[in-house]
Amino acid sequence: MPNHYDKIIKEIMDAIYMSISRRIINNNFQQTEELVGDFQRTREKKTDFLRKFKYENAADNFILHLEAQSKDDPDMLYRMEEYHSMIRRKYKLPVVQLVLYLGKGISKMHNFYSYRKNSFHYDIINIQEFSYKNFINTDKPEELILTILSDFEDKSKEQIAELIFSRAKSIINETNLMGKFVNQIEILSKLRNLEIFIQHYIQNTMALDLKIEDTFTFKRGKIEGEKRGEKRGEKKNRDKIILTMQNKNKYSIEEIAEIVGVSVDYVLKLVKKSS
Repeated sequence: MPNHYDKIIKEIMDAIYMSISRRIINNNFQQTEELVGDFQRTREKKTDFLRKFKYENAADNFILHLEAQSKDDPDMLYRMEEYHSMIRRKYKLPVVQLVLYLGKGISKMHNFYSYRKNSFHYDIINIQEFSYKNFINTDKPEELILTILSDFEDKSKEQIAELIFSRAKSIINETNLMGKFVNQIEILSKLRNLEIFIQHYIQNTMALDLKIEDTFTFKRGKIEGEKRGEKRGEKKNRDKIILTMQNKNKYSIEEIAEIVGVSVDYVLKLVKKSS
């Protein structure tokens, strides 16, 4: 997953792995245990989510491995097979593997192969195959977020946004947690090209429910503004150095340009402008 999504996906996985896994897992387990998903080979590999399911009969125990994808990866079958081998070797248990596909439409990734006596398979869960109704009534903000990636059915994006944020207000009581939820929605909405719409909705509808400075859009704009400010400051200092060197009449235009790291044309234009 791209870096923008990594933290969000981790939080989503922790909150909803049970509801996702119920599609294929016998629920008569006693508890689950979080596992370390780092594997060192020729290069380090890290799983998105790894959990051990424990049953009364230890022979029924297994490992659940989840990966999230925002777009199809032509090598996903090989990646999952490699993960399967490393996980099974480390924990000595059967491994159930799921890929949570967050991209638009239905994933076209290959998830199965069979050749003679060899075969391998993992399951793909396409979020857009799920109705928004599967997520909208949850009490978990992390699961509610998935509504923006689901099938809207006969609802407009305006109606879906109203449902999402209305539900969010009823289950999130703290301003800072609402700010976090809004940030996550803004980022994930990019996967459906709804980022601009969601930003406008938040600015026009949610302004009274959170501090605008807590939103992802504001923070991103602030960072970009600070970077532009730093660049303007660097340019101002550089120009000052150029003019100081030129006024001392110790350096030629070519020498000034080489020392400061700009073109001769830049120095000439600056000197002409300041005269």
